[in-house]
Amino acid sequence: MTFKDLEFALELNGVMKEDIDYILDFSKKNGIDIELLDDELNKMGYERVLENEFDDSWDDDEDDYDHIEKFPNRSKFSEDYD
Repeated sequence: MTFKDLEFALELNGVMKEDIDYILDFSKKNGIDIELLDDELNKMGYERVLENEFDDSWDDDEDDYDHIEKFPNRSKFSEDYD
């Protein structure tokens, strides 16, 4: 996660601009640690924003989608080829 990603996520979740500046300065000094930043947001009165935003559990390779078969665009039906 970059500082731009962090700033964008905070803006999307309704964190005030002054608080975003504080969090960005805090993360530049202490590094971007999601758990630490969420604790700091909790101290400021916000919910845990980043913990759910950048959770790696969504990156599963298991999809619920099966193979999709694509059909060619043809104006004829299969009976026309017999």
